[in-house]
Amino acid sequence: MKKSLILVGTQWGDEGKGKIVDFYSKKFDAVCRFQGGHNAGHTIYKEDEKFVLHLIPSGVFYDHVSCFIGQGVILSIDSLLEEIKQLEEKGIELEGKLRISRYCSLLLPLHAKIDQLREDNKNSIGTTRRGIGPAYEDKTARRSIKAFDLEDKDLLEKKLRSLVEYYNFQIKNIHDSEPFSYDDVYKDLIESYKQASKYFGDVTDTLENIYDEGGNILYEGAQGTLLDVDYGTYPYVTSSNTLATSVGIGSGFPKSIYSDVLGIAKAYTTRVGAGPFPTELFCETGERIAKLGHEFGATTGRPRRCGWLDLLALKKAVFTNSVTDICLTKLDIMDEFNSIEVCIDYQGNQPVYKTFEGWQSSTEGITEFKNLPLKAQEYINFIEDFVGCNISIVSTGPSREE
Repeated sequence: MKKSLILVGTQWGDEGKGKIVDFYSKKFDAVCRFQGGHNAGHTIYKEDEKFVLHLIPSGVFYDHVSCFIGQGVILSIDSLLEEIKQLEEKGIELEGKLRISRYCSLLLPLHAKIDQLREDNKNSIGTTRRGIGPAYEDKTARRSIKAFDLEDKDLLEKKLRSLVEYYNFQIKNIHDSEPFSYDDVYKDLIESYKQASKYFGDVTDTLENIYDEGGNILYEGAQGTLLDVDYGTYPYVTSSNTLATSVGIGSGFPKSIYSDVLGIAKAYTTRVGAGPFPTELFCETGERIAKLGHEFGATTGRPRRCGWLDLLALKKAVFTNSVTDICLTKLDIMDEFNSIEVCIDYQGNQPVYKTFEGWQSSTEGITEFKNLPLKAQEYINFIEDFVGCNISIVSTGPSREE
């Protein structure tokens, strides 16, 4: 039996997971997304062309790889169709390659609208405003429109009318905004589903067949550990479980939990949106990291907050995900700094740092550990020792070869 692999972020997302999934995908038979929605954005460079994928698994660029969206994903059919169109314009065909669980809960324009209205008030937590939170609320409250509901006209009309009434009350009476027309919501949903229906099917059975025939599966997480709804910096979190341990439920395939776990971490730390960030830098150094690292959200375009690497948070992420190996990304962004700091403790709310002398030479494109500057090697070795996990991959540039 070949090894399967779960790939997760160990920080607040934006760790460079898309590139790593793309790098690994060629070695796998299938790639499966198991949580999140189109609030996640994985940036991939293919032959100097930039792609940002929000829903479709990053293995889409390899002909031999089957792509799956599991039932743990909140699905916007409109966003899915837009992404499919963009890929097909580049010559990448999805029919017969992409399968989406019929059990996915759907995200509708209603959800995006209420998310935006909530974020416009004084209690904003910095969501992507795309409706992910409200859609997950519906799932938990048992009022979601599931993909399979669109196969039953009478059931769909009953559930959808109730949902439109529920949100229109809030939109009109709480937020003093223009309510939705039920007929428009229904018509648009049916039209979108007609275009997307060929992609829906039973993900669980297909994954099981691949597994039983000796195939290997890569499970692609979105966001990051510190955004997990149970283990993250609550309430400044996403609305799903982002940990590797949620893969069995999110993929619909219980045997997925018997996989190795690759945790992705930047050589520094970033965060998008509101919430605590102990090692954040409010100075020229933070601005410099942001500029060198092109730190803008793949989904929102918002500038990311930047700071030094927090090793206590990383060690906790390694533990909660049962990480078997770490991939350290964006090491090359540290190349120009005279000194580099990492958080190794806290005194009250204040980080305690260990300072490393910078290597001040280019690591970009280096593909063997022994060829890295000695001071870069020392930095990596210290991280390994502190968190108690091997760093088996180091990323030194944006392309898949680096």
